Formats: sequence, C-alpha cells, structure tokens
Amino acid sequence: MKKLAIVKFGGTCLADAEDRNRTVHHCRGLLEEFDRLVLVVSAMGRRGDPYATDSLSSLVESPLPCEKDVLLSCGEVISAVVLAGELRKEGVSARALTGWAAGIETDGVHCDSEIQKVYRNRILGVLEEYSCAVVAGFQGAGPGGIVTTIGRGGSDTTALALAAALDADDVILFKTVDSVFSADPSEVSRAVEIRKMSAEDLRQLAWHGAKIVHPRAAEIAIESGKRISVRAHATGETVTEIEPFVLSSGRYITGVASSPEVVQFHVEGDPPDTASGFFACVFRLIADADVSMDMFSVLGRSAFFTVPSDRKDCVSGILEKAGIRFSSKGPCVKVSIVGAGMHGLRGVMARFSEALERAGVEMLQTVDSHATISALVDSADRGRALEELHREFIEE
Repeated sequence: MKKLAIVKFGGTCLADAEDRNRTVHHCRGLLEEFDRLVLVVSAMGRRGDPYATDSLSSLVESPLPCEKDVLLSCGEVISAVVLAGELRKEGVSARALTGWAAGIETDGVHCDSEIQKVYRNRILGVLEEYSCAVVAGFQGAGPGGIVTTIGRGGSDTTALALAAALDADDVILFKTVDSVFSADPSEVSRAVEIRKMSAEDLRQLAWHGAKIVHPRAAEIAIESGKRISVRAHATGETVTEIEPFVLSSGRYITGVASSPEVVQFHVEGDPPDTASGFFACVFRLIADADVSMDMFSVLGRSAFFTVPSDRKDCVSGILEKAGIRFSSKGPCVKVSIVGAGMHGLRGVMARFSEALERAGVEMLQTVDSHATISALVDSADRGRALEELHREFIEE
C-alpha cells in the first residue's frame, strides 16, 4: 500500500449532496490504496450558488484587496469543513484545515499571490491522528499572517505545492469532465481525448488559454518530477496521465488553444528618440499601472503588443497623457498550437500559416517559442482558426 496521495476536488465535485456523496465514495476507495490522503478542495459550485467564489465576490462592491482576499478565501474553507464532516459521517477520520493552518506561506501579494513555502510538519502532525487532512485550496498566509489568495485555478497549485513539499506518492485531480481534450470541445467539434501528455505541454496549453489546470501547477509538476493523474469524477477512472518529462511519440502537436480577448496596441516613437529609450519609457509606464502585456513585436521605433481587453481604456489613457502616438485594434484573441515535440522541426510555421489562410483568417501578429506557435486574430475568427489548426495538426 502506498503511503500518501494528494487529491484535489474542484468546486463542481462538491456542488450538491449527490456530488459530495460521490466524492466521499472516491475517498473511501483511495484509502484502500493509500495510508493517508491530503484532500485539496475548491469553493463549492459556480456563480449563483451561495458559497461559490463569484457569489462571495459580489457581496461587496469595492472591498480593499486585503478584505477581498479574506472574503474569497471563505468559499474554500466552507468546502473543506463540509467535506471533512461528510467523511466523518461515513466513518472516515478527517480534519479540515485552512490554507494558512496547513502551513502554506505566500509572498503576500493580494488576489494573485504565489506560494513561497510549505511548513510540512503542520499537515504531517494532522495525518498522525487522521486518515484525511482536508485543505482549503487557493489560499495561504503572507508575511505577518495576512490572508492572501492565489488566483484563478489556485487549488491546483495548492495541490502540487503540497505534493512536492510532502513528497507524495501520487497526485490525483478529479474533474467533472470525461477527459482532457486536444482542444475545447465547445469550440472544436472534433477535439480528441488525450490519454497521456507531458507537464510541459500542459503548462503551455494552460498559459495559452486551455482550462485544464493552473499553469503554475504544471510548472511545479515539472520542477518536482511529480506525475499527475486526472480522473473523471463521475466514474473515478483515470482519463489522462501527465508525465513530468517530454514524451516521445508520433504526434508532435498536443493541442490547440485560444486566449481570452485582448486588444492590440501599435506605438511609434519620434525619430530623435533612441529605440531602446523609447520602449523603456512606454513599457515602464504600462508596467507601473500593473497591466500585463503580451505578444511583443519591435521593429525600429515601432512596436506591437497586446493587453487584456478590460485594460484598453487604462493603457489608452496612459499613452495619451504621455503624448505617445498609438493605435489599437480589438477585440482579438491569440490562437496557438502547442507541442514540445515541434522543437527543431522544419515547415511547422508554413503549415500553420497555410491552415489559417484556408480558413480565411488574417494573422495580425505572430510569436513562437520552442513549444508553441501563436497568431493574433480577430475574435470573430476564433472558431474557424481553431477548427482549421486542429484539422491540420491533430486530425491529420
């Protein structure tokens, strides 16, 4: 029998009595495989449900960031206490822990913090007395014990951080999906199931918009060498195995993904300006406003970059105030193909461009890395672009 598993249950796995009963059933089954379980939980349900994160955030119109963190952390705490109670009712010894009681220390940044350290003895002490430690995900304590939250998908990150700190034998993520797919099935009708993939491909898909796990969780899997099993909550069966190394297989593209909507900015400097000085000024102004930028393309004194759509007015105001010439285009989305196996292969960019041409989709900008090729396109073209890229690289 293995010693320890870290098991993460999403909020939809706890949404109602039937879902919670199924979760308890899975935990009882896992205790036949493992001596102890650390269960990481998200807030129950989705918008409209009383304890969902979206519902909690709507209770206060303009909370201070520190207040917002305290409020948002309540959803996961409720889930942990409820699940621990359900487990005890079925004869499983369990204790609920907040993120900070579980020894999770963050950098203290409100609403989007990163885990800095896990004091493992706190959970190990609980596991000496209980079969299950039920930990509220998505949260921890920053310097001075101030509550902070880790951002969207933070429970995945919590689970992987605990797995690394406790040197768990297995990491299991329960999802209310039939499988991990090569594309979002709601956008690509012929998306195929992925039975095995690398953590690097998982990370790239997540960064490029796929809603599988939080990107930081995949990064921890790579750093710690931990394998991840994704199981279907409905059946308990493993649907995808995620390996910490790059896999050798016949398929060098794992999937396609698209980002949330963004706006493309084009800025131009005046001839007397040095290019480096001009862009240092522009990018510093935007960075100081805490705006995330992506897809940088610089040529001479001209540059393109993208920002989230909801920050368009903020960036426009900054550039106008600074007297910088600019234009903007949007809403747009970034469509990407992902696969660490493409590194060094010839002709991939040609096929990428030809696929979008066949779909009648104009590329506004492109970027690439060793594991991705991305194009910025009009948001109205998202569906056609994804379908054709999937047909070219996955179906063929």
